[in-house]
Amino acid sequence: MSRHTERSDPLQFSMCRPRRDVTLLMVGGEIDLATAPRLRAELTSVGASRTETLVLDLSPVTFLAAAGLTVLVEAQAEAVRSHCRVLVITTARSVERVLGITGLSTEFHLVGSVDAALAESASGYGETA
Repeated sequence: MSRHTERSDPLQFSMCRPRRDVTLLMVGGEIDLATAPRLRAELTSVGASRTETLVLDLSPVTFLAAAGLTVLVEAQAEAVRSHCRVLVITTARSVERVLGITGLSTEFHLVGSVDAALAESASGYGETA
């Protein structure tokens, strides 16, 4: 007899366009070796939409492993090549701590809320790091 255990999705996405030039991608859950490819696919999909500003809301992320960091660094590098401004919302200790420990917090333009990201994106393209 096999046992079926219901497992909730460890990674969720929500995307919207609060303005014509801004794409907001909210990521929630655990970003690890198993879910990092899904994050990469979502970010690639957003990149294909040719947005001027990507707001990446990581505040609902509960766990961020090295595989997730790799995807974020790759996405940041691609955004620079594409002249897309990336703003990262992080109020989650699980994300802030990892970015700080690895020294990667300086590689991303970090903001504290969607309102702050939209206010900064209204000022136009600037440095992405």
